[in-house]
Amino acid sequence: MAATVKFTNAVCETKNKTWVTFDRCRLRAINRNKTVLNVDLNFLHPVHTADLNFRMQKKANGYKPWLGEYTVDFCALMRKSNHPVIKILIGVFKDFSTLNHTCPYVGKQILRDFYWDPTDLTVPLPSGEYAVLLTWIFDKKPQFVTKVYFTFHQDIFKD
Repeated sequence: MAATVKFTNAVCETKNKTWVTFDRCRLRAINRNKTVLNVDLNFLHPVHTADLNFRMQKKANGYKPWLGEYTVDFCALMRKSNHPVIKILIGVFKDFSTLNHTCPYVGKQILRDFYWDPTDLTVPLPSGEYAVLLTWIFDKKPQFVTKVYFTFHQDIFKD
């Protein structure tokens, strides 16, 4: 089965500019069917406790919840991946990011030329438009939000 993933939009919002700033949050077209995501952000203070709120939504008359909503201790997750859904997410972006270590996080953090290869997908995903909404929580306060929109198309007749 041939499958394609194409990023369509990326939005990065800081909730607290005294803690996190974005230098870049942008998609870059490689070719007609491939876009890559680049994010450069700065943690202005050391992050010792971080939680991640993950929501995935599928477009159907607006974006509707799909695959649930989870909040996990990101620092503990990076020490030992124990959440099956978030483990898939971490596995997808860990090779493109500097966030692939345990806490503390400080200074510039980068996600460079991130492309989601659909062959890495370990669960079935119906074709459609999706949104992955990540709220990053430091010291029990939301600090920034990352929203990534993409289309997933699977041709079951093509091999």
